[in-house]
Amino acid sequence: MMEIGKCIEVINPYDWLPGHGENSIELYAHGADLSVVILYDGEHGELKKELLFKHAVAFYKAAFPGPSMLNMQYSTKSTTSMSSLIEYPDSEAAQVWREHFKGLFDIKHYSMRFLSENVTLVVFATGVVLRDKA
Repeated sequence: MMEIGKCIEVINPYDWLPGHGENSIELYAHGADLSVVILYDGEHGELKKELLFKHAVAFYKAAFPGPSMLNMQYSTKSTTSMSSLIEYPDSEAAQVWREHFKGLFDIKHYSMRFLSENVTLVVFATGVVLRDKA
């Protein structure tokens, strides 16, 4: 079992999401990138934001709550919101990916739970960018 280690909040979506959360999410793989489009209610209709994971070498999407098929152990307690985008800088799983690429890519381990959609997402990528989506 791989150890995950401490977590760091990267983005708290409730800084811009309404209290009831997202309306839906859409996942798209474009070449080496993973796009997660988050649809939510705005003041004048539905809005979209995108989490763009750059060079996503692996991702896992599953129902939440539910069993995890990943062989990872979260032994460090976290006070971070479960709906935030979280990075695990000490993740043994990310280290395995970095070793696989022999240091060519600095792979990071991210996770996020979409509470209204009841979805958990785990991504291994070189970075992530949040941007407005037209």
